Amino acid sequence: MNNKPKKLNLIICGIAFVVMIVFLFFVDDPKAIWEALCSAKLQYLLLAVGCMVLYWLLESLILHLVSKEVYPQCKFKDSFTTSMIGQYFNCITPFASGGQPIQAYYLVKFGMKLGSALTALLSKFIIYQAVLTVYSIVILIFRLNYVTETSPLMLPLVIIGFIVNTAVIAGLLMLAFFRKPTTKIAHFIVRLLGKIHIIKDVDAKIKYMDDEMEMYYENFQFIKKRPVLLLKMCFFTMIQLTIFFGISYVIYLAFGLSGWDFLTIISCQAFVSMISAFVPLPGALGAAEGSYVLFYGRIFGSYVSLSTVIWRFLTFYLAIIAGMAVSLYVNKRADFGGKKEEDKSEA
Repeated sequence: MNNKPKKLNLIICGIAFVVMIVFLFFVDDPKAIWEALCSAKLQYLLLAVGCMVLYWLLESLILHLVSKEVYPQCKFKDSFTTSMIGQYFNCITPFASGGQPIQAYYLVKFGMKLGSALTALLSKFIIYQAVLTVYSIVILIFRLNYVTETSPLMLPLVIIGFIVNTAVIAGLLMLAFFRKPTTKIAHFIVRLLGKIHIIKDVDAKIKYMDDEMEMYYENFQFIKKRPVLLLKMCFFTMIQLTIFFGISYVIYLAFGLSGWDFLTIISCQAFVSMISAFVPLPGALGAAEGSYVLFYGRIFGSYVSLSTVIWRFLTFYLAIIAGMAVSLYVNKRADFGGKKEEDKSEA
């Protein structure tokens, strides 16, 4: 990844963090903030940190499960390293677009062929997207009424976010089971965009798209032939998402609050994620914090601003810090299991 945009995105994230802290002290009395922090139960705050660490470990485990299928020599520490660096780049790039390319690079450096690395990463992405979509459907069925009661203006954003996530997996499923019709539809859309001058080089775009669709199709075939692996990945992904969404519930307990059930609280977190999905900024800066305050205002009451800062630090800034630390350590060590520098050009 080019250092200039990476540094710029880090600066943006840093500024956003400072703005968030300033906003906290602007909307709340500093004395009240300090008293709230002192009243928070340390064991629950540590448990929230533990949930985030467990989330990272499950992320690494899921990647490791599929990586072992394509590269039996893969070590868990390499999967963990790759996952953490991916977390870092996902946080500092728009739409979390920087994670997979850099993960492919490191998997190659750890000994995996580029084709195998892409198979592992794309298979994991397909499973994650499928489980997230199912999770979102369940949440919408049981807790959509909370959105309409709390903030009806946020309902269109939640629906748009859900449609974005669903459209991704729907497109992938169409490609898996209706390959030819899907390809024709995609070609038609690209040519139409070319006629209205949104796309310039239509032929080049079609070729690129065909290559991408071929890659996803092959990965579906890979997953379909391994039902046990598929079930394991789905199971651990479901647990992973529940733990991630449940961090807000642990923070809720840390302040000694009660009256709201676990399902409602994790549903709010799912709604925040749906809205964040289509915001083209690193970590959906601004949108994530704003939607969190709106959805959790009733639940946290006077603690909502402080809880937002704690939640955002744990789920976003801590990932940047930890991922950067792992990245710096690995690059300083720079032996990558003895792989030669020429592998860099392949990735």
